[in-house]
Parts: sequence; structure tokens; C-alpha cells
Amino acid sequence: MTPVRAFLAIPLSAELLRTTQQLCRELSNRLPRVRWVRPEAMHLTLRFFGDVPEEFLEKIGEVMLSVGRLHTPFQVAVAGIDAFPSITRPRVIWLGFPEGEILMHLYSTLAHDLEQAGIAGDARAFAPHLTLGRCREKIPGAGAVLEAYRKTACGVLDVDRIVLYESRLQPTGAVHLPRKTVLLGQPTGAP
Repeated sequence: MTPVRAFLAIPLSAELLRTTQQLCRELSNRLPRVRWVRPEAMHLTLRFFGDVPEEFLEKIGEVMLSVGRLHTPFQVAVAGIDAFPSITRPRVIWLGFPEGEILMHLYSTLAHDLEQAGIAGDARAFAPHLTLGRCREKIPGAGAVLEAYRKTACGVLDVDRIVLYESRLQPTGAVHLPRKTVLLGQPTGAP
């Protein structure tokens, strides 16, 4: 059986997508060598699994249902541009969650329950962010441009569902296909 490249994420509302895409267009004029994320690929990743056997998707779905019942929908502010590894040497440009404790709680519950289901933990620490763009080379002056956006507010992320996506790699970029959606605070999930 062919493995499935999968991840858990929170999708963005149409309004938040419009705001982030407007910000990307604005930044692209000042940072033209950045590869900006396409709107259909933008989401808040909770956990990237990589290639997993198909039967793992069923286990992940069961964990999603359990966690979904425990958490009610919430909103979290999206604000402040930053970069990995640093704003002066950006490789990944992202928007943050200044008050992301509630996201950390949701992530911790998921991580714990996934581990209990036999799905190994993630080696990297969870740092909630929305990736806006990626840089392959050093961009002179990028730090000054990004510094001007450090306090930019972009609205709120409506966290009302968790989606298990399959990621299919294509020459034009990854295509993300929802495999299972679980609404928070509901006894059952939507397909």
C-alpha cells in the first residue's frame, strides 16, 4: 500500500486569506525574490506526519474526534511578521499569534493523544505561525523591510475545525486534499 503524505491543520477563513494575500502582494513589491505561499496552500499546521501508512489516517481521525469533543471553537489574533531563523536572515517569513497559549493547549492535547494512539511525537517544538513566504538566498535589506511589519495586525484565526490533509507533491507545488474534518465542540465530525 502506498504511503500518504499527511498533516493536521487549521484552515483560514476567506477573510483572513484575503488579508494575508494582500500583505503578501505588498511585501512582494519590496521583496521580489521571496517565493510567496499560494492562498490555497495557506493554513496553520498543527502536525506534519510525512509519509504514513493509510491505516494511520484512521488512528489520526479517531484522535481528532476525541480532541474535537474536548475543545470548543475559539478565535486567536494573527499579528506580527517574523522570520526563521531570524528577521535579518529570513528563510521562512511568517505571521504569528501573539496570544497563542490557547493554540498551544490544543496542540498539546493533540500531541498527547496521538502519542497514546501509537503515533510518535514530533521532534521539533511547536511554534504556531502562518508561513507567508520562503527565501532560498540571502536578501539584502530584508530585515529592514520586515521590521516595518513587526506589529502588523491581520485579523483573527477562527479555530472551529481540525482538518487532516493529504499533501500530493506536484511540479507546481503541493496540492492539499482534505481527508477528514472534525468540528470543535461537536460530538461528530464532518467528512
